[in-house]
Amino acid sequence: MRLLLCYKIVMFKYLKKAESLGATFTDIRFERNKTRTIEISSNGKSSTTYITDEGYMIRTIVNRNLGVKATNKIDESEIEDAIRSTIGDERINIVYLPSKHATVRIGKDFNKSIEEQFYDLEKIANSIRDLHTSIRAFTIKYFEKKYHKEYYSTEDREIITDGNLSGLYINIIAREGDVIAKISDSLSSHLGYVLDVFNINEFLERLRNRIINQLKGKEVKNGEYDVILAPQVVGDLVNKMGLLAKADSAVNNELYKFRGKRIAPEFVNIIDSPTLDNPKAIGYLLYDDEGVEGRQTKIIENGKLKDFITDRYYSAYLGQSPTGNARAQSFRDLPSIITRNIYLQPGDKKLEELFEGIKEGYYLVSSINEETSDETFQFKIQEGYRIENGEIKEPIRDVKITGNVIETIGKIDMISKEFDLYEKYNMEVSYGGPFVRIFKVKMGSLI
Repeated sequence: MRLLLCYKIVMFKYLKKAESLGATFTDIRFERNKTRTIEISSNGKSSTTYITDEGYMIRTIVNRNLGVKATNKIDESEIEDAIRSTIGDERINIVYLPSKHATVRIGKDFNKSIEEQFYDLEKIANSIRDLHTSIRAFTIKYFEKKYHKEYYSTEDREIITDGNLSGLYINIIAREGDVIAKISDSLSSHLGYVLDVFNINEFLERLRNRIINQLKGKEVKNGEYDVILAPQVVGDLVNKMGLLAKADSAVNNELYKFRGKRIAPEFVNIIDSPTLDNPKAIGYLLYDDEGVEGRQTKIIENGKLKDFITDRYYSAYLGQSPTGNARAQSFRDLPSIITRNIYLQPGDKKLEELFEGIKEGYYLVSSINEETSDETFQFKIQEGYRIENGEIKEPIRDVKITGNVIETIGKIDMISKEFDLYEKYNMEVSYGGPFVRIFKVKMGSLI
């Protein structure tokens, strides 16, 4: 305890040093990440990687210019280097915050030996081999991350955060004749060892169904169709809206002109939240990497575009309170605006009510987001089915859906009570929502 106290005193001493050199604001962020990755492939090869990465990021503002320094050590010379690095046109302005001292713990700790983890993964590999005779290759990737973060600023803010994350990613290639199926899915959680948190047999059964459906599915003619989107596809769409609603993007895209205006039906609400009571909510974030408390951000409220997600700089630029979305990939990186747990709020309809309104359409269960750089989206459908007179019929394959994000969300016709969440482990964000019905969505064969 005494060593920790001395360490904190030293951190604030360095901040005082920056002020004596003319800084109006300085923060110091320390980060230590310990990661373990295990990969097993269908050819019997396996590998294990351990990485410990730690260091400091110093940011300082002098005469409204920004200076930064990433370093593996901290002393007064590093502070001086950060001050000397300031550059700009004297336009930097940020939101300043009151004094705050907090220590938080995110998630549940776990301690599985490497031998136990290999045993579990080999069992999964054997199960995948037995999933379907068409399987030609697969890769299993397990990862875990344990992190420690410290944040100090000249505002007398001191935020200490410890947490962990673990996840499983599986990629499968299957083939029957000339038909090839490519399946991928993941599970991640901050609530302990991922294989203890989730039912792996249900997960593998989901993969098996996707393989069968892709191999036996029918192609879809290009056109506009009425669709029901399951939570994972809804999550992909909502996450695209989140990317547009990042303040650094929003001020330069089509979304900005709609702020305060209705863009969707009144029952549509899209929220980015720092916390969520769900084992898949891996974007759980009480304080961001700028020492800002996370707050629930209503991107769309009752159909109207309300708030953008921000960092300190864009909060000042837009005149809104910071949302706590500034996140850095490592100590070497400046924080950037990233979603946390983003979702479409559930409605009041039963799932069967959504199907009743469709005479001819499609039920889309799982998708893979293909990156687009503007307000459009393009999703490859991993699992989907034809709907006829409100009933689910044969599976479909080799299909994508495309459209404008804002227009498509504006066409949401009905929202179910049911809700689920999914995650992007490599970005530490989660996304999801209920089932939704949308009329006239563009669908077509993969090219």
